Order: sequence, then structure tokens, then C-alpha cells
Amino acid sequence: MFEFKWSGNVLKTPWKTYEASVRRIFNLKDVLLDEPEEDGSAYYMFRGVHCPEDEDKFKEHKIRYDITVIPPRTIGREYIKTLGHYHPEVGYGLSYPEIYEVLQGKALFLLQTRDASDFIAVKAKAGDVVIMIPNYGHVTVNIGSEPLIMANLVSSEFSSEYEPVKEKHGFAWYYTTGGWVKNEHYDKHPEVREFGPTPFPPDIYSFFVERPRFFEWLNRPWKTEWREEWIFKTQR
Repeated sequence: MFEFKWSGNVLKTPWKTYEASVRRIFNLKDVLLDEPEEDGSAYYMFRGVHCPEDEDKFKEHKIRYDITVIPPRTIGREYIKTLGHYHPEVGYGLSYPEIYEVLQGKALFLLQTRDASDFIAVKAKAGDVVIMIPNYGHVTVNIGSEPLIMANLVSSEFSSEYEPVKEKHGFAWYYTTGGWVKNEHYDKHPEVREFGPTPFPPDIYSFFVERPRFFEWLNRPWKTEWREEWIFKTQR
């Protein structure tokens, strides 16, 4: 893993300074439990971060490495979160997966099927890795008191789908300072199934650079078996 420094909408690496795509609080108003009282920066997305010598590997394997920073705060009753989205289908009835690593802070990853028949919540801390499995949309919540900094590896071959989440005003459940609250725009609310992170070694950047073919499943998810007991740790 390379060294970097984050400050506001700037990420500095030894070889380049990246400027963020900034999601503002008012950009999130369609998916929030409570109406925001003020605007401001909600979180920062730095896309396509990589060392110059690794550029060809990322292009050849059609993979992108991103870094996202979510400063701590609450908006009404909710902890700050990402807008949330789904991935399109790539083949064999499967959508593109994604893999995240928490670099700093505490995250709550929410995964939901498009028909809201299943809802998964995964808590993760620095060093933990969580896979966003095919056919589930995902939202990330900063449940800590410090900036949540996370990295992800994802296919560079698609665009995320945000409108289905906006149309339903978020996922079926909101996570608040008082716990779970139902999103009344849904007719049904599946049980919140809580799991631990994926048993996967940290430093997904170095893993990709050393073994890029291992991540073929990010573009061809039918190349692996999506057994739940392999993907998430059971909560005790």
C-alpha cells in the first residue's frame, strides 16, 4: 500500500495530487430520513488512484482503485452515509460485485436486494475487508467519531445506478443514533441480518498488483461461488 495524505477535497500521493468528486449534503436529501437543515460537503470520492507503474495492470484487467473519505457527523437522526446505488447486470443473472477495505475509522455497510427481500448489515473497522456481493445494492455509513477512509476495487466497465435508491428514499432501513428505523416508502421491511466482515487479507491494492488475475470475478462474477458462509463472518 502506498502512502497518502487527505485534506478536504485533495488527496496527495508521492506521485500526484488527486481532486475529489464531492457529494454534498443536499445531494443526499432524497435518501435521508430527516430533511437536512444545512448544506456542505458530505463525503469525498477519489477515483482511479494508482501508482504510475501500476497503470497498465489496472487498464488491462479493467479494474479501478478508489479512495472515499466520509467525515463524521449526523444529519438529523441518521449517521452520515453515502447516497447508495446498485450495479448493473453483467451476465448469467449476476450484477458486478465490489470489494472494500476500511483504512481508518468504523463503517457500517448496508446491502440490499433490488426487491428489498433481503437486507444485510456488516460492521467493519480499520483493516477489515467487505465484499459487496452480486445483486445487492450498497450504502456505507460512518458510525465512528473520526473520518471513515476506505478503499475499493471495482470494475471500470460500468456506471452505478442511483435512481432506484432515490425513488425509494434510501434503503428499507435507516441507521440512526437510536438504532434501526423503517423507511416507510417500502411496503415490506426484511429482517436486518447482521454479519462480520469478509475473511480476506488487508491491503487489497498490493494484493491486486501482485495477483491481478485473482480479481477476475470483479468483471466475471460467475467465475466464483457466492456462498454466504464464505463471504461474511457469522456474528456471535
